[in-house]
Amino acid sequence: MGIRFRVNAAISFIAVIFLLVTSFILIDDRRKSIKEEIEAGTKVTVQLLESVALSRRPFLGGVDPVEGLAGFLRRAGRVRANEIRLYDQSDTLVYESPPSVYKQGRWAPEWFSRLMSPGDREFQLNMPFGYIVITPDSSRSVLDAWDELRRFGLILIIFFVSLNLAIFGLLGRAMRPLKGILSAMSLLEKGDLSIRLPDYKLPEFAAIGHTFNRMTTNLHDALAQNARLALVAQQSSDAILICDLEGNVSFWNPSAERLFGFTSSEILGQSIQTIVPDEGLGLHDSMRDRVSQSRIIEHYECQRLKKSGAIVDVEVSMAPLVDPDTDQLVGQISVLRDMTDYKSRISAEMQLQQNKRLTQLIQEKLEEERKSIARELHDEMGQNLTAIKTIGTAIANREPDEQSITRQNALTIVDVTSRIYDMVHSIIRELRPSALDHLGLADAITDLCDQHRRANPELDLQLDFEGEVNRYDEYVNITVYRVIQECLTNAAKHAVASKVSVFVSTNVKESGIAQIMIRVQDDGQGLDANASESRRFGLLGMRERVQAFNGDIKIESNMGSGTLIIADMEVVIDDAKHDV
Repeated sequence: MGIRFRVNAAISFIAVIFLLVTSFILIDDRRKSIKEEIEAGTKVTVQLLESVALSRRPFLGGVDPVEGLAGFLRRAGRVRANEIRLYDQSDTLVYESPPSVYKQGRWAPEWFSRLMSPGDREFQLNMPFGYIVITPDSSRSVLDAWDELRRFGLILIIFFVSLNLAIFGLLGRAMRPLKGILSAMSLLEKGDLSIRLPDYKLPEFAAIGHTFNRMTTNLHDALAQNARLALVAQQSSDAILICDLEGNVSFWNPSAERLFGFTSSEILGQSIQTIVPDEGLGLHDSMRDRVSQSRIIEHYECQRLKKSGAIVDVEVSMAPLVDPDTDQLVGQISVLRDMTDYKSRISAEMQLQQNKRLTQLIQEKLEEERKSIARELHDEMGQNLTAIKTIGTAIANREPDEQSITRQNALTIVDVTSRIYDMVHSIIRELRPSALDHLGLADAITDLCDQHRRANPELDLQLDFEGEVNRYDEYVNITVYRVIQECLTNAAKHAVASKVSVFVSTNVKESGIAQIMIRVQDDGQGLDANASESRRFGLLGMRERVQAFNGDIKIESNMGSGTLIIADMEVVIDDAKHDV
């Protein structure tokens, strides 16, 4: 017997057991319900007749009590599921309740009636003028139970037949994979290793499918792994070559062709020493000996020879090539990476660092020279101007006549000298802000902002600090000061801004290293491609100053929406100054 028929037989057996158990439960429950219903109906009927028979109403008006009670019973008709018979004192039947009209003419099978009937026990109610016999009739309730059971049985039979047909059809569909299994085996026989069987739920098919899939997967993975390794070697950006134990090239990928200029047909079978310079043969032989001892060489920088005779700097990694079946050394595999671009990049980075250091040195020397010039202007020219102003004042004071030419000329000299003195002090502040030397960076920036407020009363200038800014040396301080000074000058003169915000923050990133951020934003007219040369040179100067401290400047601006300048620098903390 096949799987299909065995499963149908098992389902049919379970369904029959379920049907029998369900029928037993339903019949037992219905039998109890009929019993309770008949007992309750009989009890109500007896109580009703007792109350009527024992009352004095049937005897009123000189009416015969038997006839009066019979008339009452005729008017009442059939009382629930009970047959009522009235007898007089001579045992003559006076009244018998009419038969039930409910489902009249229909009866449940006799065996079912015997099974369901609770037993028709008669009750006799004795009275002075006769007696009443009450006989419970459960035939209608039994008939209802029979009808319900028959409907339920019909439903179960329909369900059972439908279930068997559905299972038979589903099993037919479940057996269809046999055709697929046979087809897959045929394709495998023809060499198609990509064929796979689905995961079947039936144990027989599952065992066949799993075994078949494992077999094809192992075969496919072995071939795919070989193909992937070949593809990696072919498409790698590094030169990959394999040499046998005699040192002859047995594999040469396209990157090796591009690096050395030899095609595969030209180099295969040739000695690897073809691409080794004469002065590097000894080192190459030493490396091959180390690899022959199952040692790996990684990232060793050396030189190799191109087909054109040019020398190329490469990074070599070598490893032994071992046969996985015999665990014997069969050759060596080498990976070579062109280091020309890398060394050029390193050289450019070193040159950039040197340029940064040179820029920083130039800025330091320039600030020293500015400081020297400012000192000379203050000490020499300032004193001379003061002396000229004092002499002019003395000459003016000796002339009693206020309208004399001598007094007027002396006062003119005093006025011109005062203006020159103020100009010299302004130049000194531009060359070297004295507040940096006497007050510190925070106060110097505050003084700079106050100067711009006085020079531009309509300018709303806001200044905020975050962190400790008075901890750096004078070269860091002057850089921060000059960047803010240039930003404020651009905002006032070129951007025509009405509001400028300056924010300076500093935080320690790691031991001895701090990050300084300068953020200046205005609501001016913004930058455009046709900005003046002076403004572009100012931005370039700021960028050079910041880059000297491993920083950079970010500028965000649109025409009519203002300008945002953010400068970030990394500087060394002056711990000695901070401790003070």
